[in-house]
Amino acid sequence: MPPYLLSEELFQDFLHRFSTGVFPRAEWNHAAHIAMAAAAIHNGADHDAVRARILAYNDTQGIVSTPTYGYHETLTRFWVDHIRELLSGLGRGATAYDASRAAVAAFAHRGRLFDRYYTFDVVQSSDARTRYISPDLA
Repeated sequence: MPPYLLSEELFQDFLHRFSTGVFPRAEWNHAAHIAMAAAAIHNGADHDAVRARILAYNDTQGIVSTPTYGYHETLTRFWVDHIRELLSGLGRGATAYDASRAAVAAFAHRGRLFDRYYTFDVVQSSDARTRYISPDLA
């Protein structure tokens, strides 16, 4: 489990550092994406809001999206959909912290889960980075 998920206090600090753009870019990995998205989804955010948060963070870090780098629309939507499905099974008393821990436990080690749904060519396409493309496998 990433350090920022070891306690509610560390988790709230992570969310604050992410939202203010001071979360270290070197730590902005798959687990951090999942934790942030799960908290946002738990709190009612939709895909557009998750996208906006990622792009805002990327801006603070000087991450410029290109046809081969940066933000990826298809993968973001893929993960938002999977996280939303997972969170639908959480109990009514679950918090954003609980949601993030559950999502990271379920998906942090499965960063290539999308390979079951998409061919390499689709995921690597610049088109999939800029707009959502439905799975071409499964």
